Amino acid sequence: MLKDILKLNNYIPKEIKYRIKKIKTFDDYIYVYLDEEKIEVSLENYFKYGLSKLEGFDDELYEILKEEEIYLKAYRSCIRKLSIKDYSIYQIRNHLNKYELNDDYINRIIDKLLELKLLDDNKYCLSRINYLNKQLYSYKQIVNKLVKEGISKDIIDDNLVYDSSLEQNKCDQLCNKLNSKSVRRSRNSQIKYMISKLVNNGFSYGEAKNALDKVTINSDNEDILLRKEYEKALKKYSRKYNDYELKNKIYTYLMNKGFNIDDIKKVEVENG
Repeated sequence: MLKDILKLNNYIPKEIKYRIKKIKTFDDYIYVYLDEEKIEVSLENYFKYGLSKLEGFDDELYEILKEEEIYLKAYRSCIRKLSIKDYSIYQIRNHLNKYELNDDYINRIIDKLLELKLLDDNKYCLSRINYLNKQLYSYKQIVNKLVKEGISKDIIDDNLVYDSSLEQNKCDQLCNKLNSKSVRRSRNSQIKYMISKLVNNGFSYGEAKNALDKVTINSDNEDILLRKEYEKALKKYSRKYNDYELKNKIYTYLMNKGFNIDDIKKVEVENG
C-alpha cells in the first residue's frame, strides 16, 4: 500500500503539487486547506506525516489523506450517532456501507468502537428488551425486532427468557388500552378486533382471551351506533336494491359489523 512507502514523522514530498494554505485544529481532527479544497485529517495522521512542517503534498500523500478522510468522516459519523442512542454492530455496519468503504476500513472502525466500548451487542440487547417490555411488545415481537437489528440468537437467548406472567401482564395492559379507545364498533366486533390485534401483536389466543375476560366492553351506545349503521346501509343499498334483496344486503352488512340479528329486526321495525 502507499502508506508503506511513507516513513513515520520523516515524510518528504517528491514535489509540492498541493500547497497547504492554512491548517485549522479541532478537538479530534484537523482541517488542512489547500488551494481549491480542504481535507479532514486525523490527529494521528497529522503528527504521523509531520504536516505542520510541510509546505504541501505530492500525489502519494494526497491520495493517502483523501482515502483516510473517508474513513475519518465515517468514523466520526458513528461517534455522533452513538452519542445520541445505542446501536447494534449490525446497524453501524449498515451505516458504514453508505460510505462505500472497503471491508478493512469498516472492520477497523468497528474494532475501534468496540475498544472504546461504544458498541456492545449484549448491552444493546438488554437495553432494548427493557424498553420493548415497557412498550408492551410481546416476547415474539421482541425476538423478531432483535433479530432484524442484527443481534445473534445466542445473545438474545442469554438476555431474554419467556415469562408467562409477564406476557399476560403486558397483554392485559394492551387490552385495556385498546378497550379505552373510542371506536365505532359493535360489542361483538370490538371483541373480535381486540383479540385479532392482540394475537397479531404476538400474544397467544389464550393470553388474549384471558385479557378480554378482565375488561368491560362499553356497549352503552350500541343502540345508537346500530341505528346510524342501519341508516347508512339503507341509504347505500336502496339506490340499487329493493324489497328482499335490499333487506338481505342490509342484514348482511350489519351482521358483518357484529350486530345481533334480533337487534337489527327491532331497528328495521322502527324504520317501517
